[in-house]
Amino acid sequence: MAFEVKICGLTRRCDVEAALECGADCLGFVLVPASKRFVPLERLAELTRGVTAACKVGVFMDAPLETIRRAVETGGLDVVQLHGSETAEFARSIDFAEVWKATYDADFPAARLVCDAPQGGSGRFGDHARATELAKLRPVMLAGGLAPGNVAAVVSAVRPAGVDVASGVESAPGVKDRKKLEALFTELKGLHL
Repeated sequence: MAFEVKICGLTRRCDVEAALECGADCLGFVLVPASKRFVPLERLAELTRGVTAACKVGVFMDAPLETIRRAVETGGLDVVQLHGSETAEFARSIDFAEVWKATYDADFPAARLVCDAPQGGSGRFGDHARATELAKLRPVMLAGGLAPGNVAAVVSAVRPAGVDVASGVESAPGVKDRKKLEALFTELKGLHL
């Protein structure tokens, strides 16, 4: 599996396009109303319209199954990323999209484990020691505190399947910074994974 870069917390169409131009493999849209990067369904459709060159990921926290299903249909989402207290049983009930889960539980039934800080989108590091061990067993998307200047060293140490970056490439919550995006991808291109 090739190393993948997910740019998350996208709220503007210009940032979706910038992420794609820089080489993002996955685009993340936060569908958690309490988040500063929240995207309502009507905006989601606009942000994802015509996007075929990258995997589209919807981020949810303890949302009802029907809410998730409606968002997947509205945004043409490929992946449902769960960030709440969702159970394994709930994850298995999502049969209409691939499931990723923010957890350090190696046995959780998800295509990828997202190893993040306790509060996603905080810009803080998660548990890199545990993520390193998990990455030997399962595909891990490393999140939390990643930015140009630290991403290469962290990725070299943890060796995840990919990175999930939000605040590290922003000038404000939900507003991506083109120069930071470019710097992130330039730094990652120098790695031999």
